[in-house]
Amino acid sequence: MRCIFCSGLMLLVAVSMLSGCSFNVSVNAESDTDMGSHHVVVKPGSAMTSSSSATFGDDATYTFSCGKVTVKIENEALMVNELSYGMLEEGQTVEVDHGKVFVAGRERVPVKTEKQE
Repeated sequence: MRCIFCSGLMLLVAVSMLSGCSFNVSVNAESDTDMGSHHVVVKPGSAMTSSSSATFGDDATYTFSCGKVTVKIENEALMVNELSYGMLEEGQTVEVDHGKVFVAGRERVPVKTEKQE
C-alpha cells in the first residue's frame, strides 16, 4: 500500500516538473507581463491569460487579458477594461489591483473620452 502511494506521489512530482508550470491557490496571486517598456501586474491573477502585440512603424499596440481584466497600451495610451487611464511615460509600471489602476505606484482614475460621453 505504501509503495503505491509513493509511486503516485513520485509520478505527480515528475509530471509537475516536466510541464514547467506552477500551481498556486493563493487568493492574492498575481499575473504579470511586459508590454513594450512597461511591466504590467494584475491582482488577483488568473490562470486564464493571453497577450498580443502589434507594431506598425512607430505605432505599437499591446494587449494583456487576465481573467476579467484587459489591459491595452496603444501608442503609450493606457486602457483598462475599455476605460482610458491617460498616457504613460517610457518604462512606467502598471498595476491593476482589485479594480484599482496604479501607474508608477500612484493611483489613477479613468479620464473622460469622447466615446465615454
